[in-house]
Amino acid sequence: MTTYMHESAQGEKGFTLVELAVVMIIIGLLIGGILKGQEMISNAQITATVAQMKGIEAAASTFRDQYDAFPGDMANASTRLINCNANPCDDGDGDARIDVNVGAVPTLANEGAFFWNHMRVTDLITGFDGSATLSFGAAVPVAEIGGGYMVGHTSTGITGFTAAEMRPGHYIVLTGQLAAVANGTGVLTPSQAARIDRKMDDGRSVSGSVVSETTAACRDGNNYNEDDQDQLCNLAIRIQG
Repeated sequence: MTTYMHESAQGEKGFTLVELAVVMIIIGLLIGGILKGQEMISNAQITATVAQMKGIEAAASTFRDQYDAFPGDMANASTRLINCNANPCDDGDGDARIDVNVGAVPTLANEGAFFWNHMRVTDLITGFDGSATLSFGAAVPVAEIGGGYMVGHTSTGITGFTAAEMRPGHYIVLTGQLAAVANGTGVLTPSQAARIDRKMDDGRSVSGSVVSETTAACRDGNNYNEDDQDQLCNLAIRIQG
């Protein structure tokens, strides 16, 4: 019996230190590869979103050049633009601005929805179908990073942002919900917001053509609170005067 137990114990060998080290190295490489892959996906989303926002500004400028009117505000859109004769694509009031607060939710029957659909029916932007449903992908476009966009003009009013930090003009708002900008309605982490700001502007949350919502949790002084990844922040991006 003693001999049998001894032989059995000899046959039940564990991993050597070298084998354990190899396993740990493989696990480390797998984790590193996953994290690197996630970083690459995030970088691609940021880059695509920046390109999309620049494309929106270019589309608005092109529309103004072609039609001598600002998209969404064109007073005779129902007669000049093909397939634009019912909400969310109809006539604006022709006062050269979108009559919606920056950061406010649009309706199907105001210039906040007409802005996007005037450009959609003229093939200047895509990313939504223009149907009469107030949601991202329907009446308004989806953002590459998630969520979608709203639009407004500072002279009409400002919701969820600090007026003193914004230059007069039109802004698109990158947000997570079709709701008035407030704490938790955004789609960006502070780090993502900061990276977009650095690519498009001065990298500061309180100045320039890109600013963050007023919520203190998204900010660290004049910068973004990049150490906190649990916040959902909104960004306002100036596109036209």
